[in-house]
Amino acid sequence: MHEKRATILFLLALLLIVLGFTYVITEPFLKPFAFAVILAVVFYPVHERILSRTKHRPGSAALLSTLLLIVLFGVPAFIIATVAANEALSAAHYLGRRTAEEGGLTSFALTLAERPLRFVGHWVDISKYDIRGIIATHAQRASGWVVAVGASTLSNLAGLVTGALITFVVVFFLFRDGKDWGYRAGRLMPLAPSQVARLYRDVSETIIANVHGMLFVGVVQGVMVGIGMRIVGMQSSLLLGLAAGFASIIPVVGSALIWGSVGIYLLVTAPLWKGIFLLVWGTVLGSSIDNVMRPWFVGGRVELHPLVLLFSIFGGVRAFGFLGLFLGPVVASVLAALFDILREELAEPAGEGAGVAK
Repeated sequence: MHEKRATILFLLALLLIVLGFTYVITEPFLKPFAFAVILAVVFYPVHERILSRTKHRPGSAALLSTLLLIVLFGVPAFIIATVAANEALSAAHYLGRRTAEEGGLTSFALTLAERPLRFVGHWVDISKYDIRGIIATHAQRASGWVVAVGASTLSNLAGLVTGALITFVVVFFLFRDGKDWGYRAGRLMPLAPSQVARLYRDVSETIIANVHGMLFVGVVQGVMVGIGMRIVGMQSSLLLGLAAGFASIIPVVGSALIWGSVGIYLLVTAPLWKGIFLLVWGTVLGSSIDNVMRPWFVGGRVELHPLVLLFSIFGGVRAFGFLGLFLGPVVASVLAALFDILREELAEPAGEGAGVAK
């Protein structure tokens, strides 16, 4: 008996050491793996249809499902990235030309700020402030920030491509072997099959509800931003609204990346009321929709209070970035399910609970 206990303790200690090394080895790939799980969960119903069409050949069905995801996500992402890179280069050339024409970055920034400052000067005495010095300082900081962001983007490009490849490879194996892996993992848990199925169901429903909520919020924000763009007379209001819908999935900034940039542009180049209106419109009817409608929409699907979801989404984004949009609600949902299971176990008599555990 003593030797068996020593063997078990040794195996547990060795297991902890190996798990530590495993985490160090796999840590760079945890995010691609998490994204692969999200894609596999959301599109598994589609994969099941493909599986039935291929006469239940797992390898062929997994390959077709993965290729479908690459077409749906990889190709559009490549096109969007290419267009965005071209637009960024055009904007950089334009700013460089205008800066040279104005006699330097500081002079160019002062020219841009002249009209807004004149408008603010009607209510505030700005003569006692060193506006030129403030603008010069921030212009130099902005220049350094742009260079740093550009260098960071170029250095992370290879990592993004590698992460995308890993994600789709993992998706393939999840489609092919995911159900068997889930069954084996469930057998390792000291829970009844119904309890394991409940945990899996809660995780799956939370991920799917969050994706649906993201799409719903993106459509609403895109429509509202497009309407705002149309009101201020922007010719590409439909395209800008579509861009705002896509940008709504970006943590923290979201659709403000679109309507904020256009609003600032209108403050400088158009009647001031247009820029002010668009900034107020975007703040009230654009970004605030994400904070109100996403928790409400997801909470109705997974039976969690919207306030709990709001904090779980914000906390998840702060801890994990974009991935936190999914991990935060999943953690909250699993926590609620575990409390319910624990309450049910404590409410059952000892003998009956032991019977269920078998």
